[in-house]
Amino acid sequence: MNKTLLAAATALSMISVPAMADHHESGEMTADQQMMYDELSPADQAEFDTYSADQQTMYFGWNDALRGYYWSLNDQQQDAWWYLNDEQRATIFQIQAPEQRSAAWNSVLSQVAELEDGNAATRQAATPTSTSDMRFVSNAVVQNAPAPHQGEYPVCESDADDNCINAWAAGQRGPGVDRPLDYWPGEPASS
Repeated sequence: MNKTLLAAATALSMISVPAMADHHESGEMTADQQMMYDELSPADQAEFDTYSADQQTMYFGWNDALRGYYWSLNDQQQDAWWYLNDEQRATIFQIQAPEQRSAAWNSVLSQVAELEDGNAATRQAATPTSTSDMRFVSNAVVQNAPAPHQGEYPVCESDADDNCINAWAAGQRGPGVDRPLDYWPGEPASS
């Protein structure tokens, strides 16, 4: 009789326990992370369970205000949220004016849509893609600044006038070195 009860109890426990335990039941979360997880609504917990391990780790790294803001976003914004880095997320969160925050989200959403459309076209062409260097900008024109110069600047020569110092300012005097003008030699550039 005891063997029958033990077998029945074992069978019943196997039926009531899911075949694959969730990460929060397997002990992978710290106590603080488990507490943050338990504070989520059942719907949010179900959504959280679909996130990759990297996304879950990022989520736990945000402060309470940022986590709360994330759950206040609509589905489209939440999807786009994962394309941003933490600095960009914090920047959008810190925008106080509703119209400015809305404009920022519109920009992010349009760029994510373009990126996803581009990725879909790229996948169809069977070309590998990389989004690790993605940058969100406010307009289509982006100019990369050169790396800062290290050490002392060289003296400018006749054919090079970038990343160099004027010969007169460098202390060179003599033939072929003209003194800079103390005045604007003609019409102002703005007229």
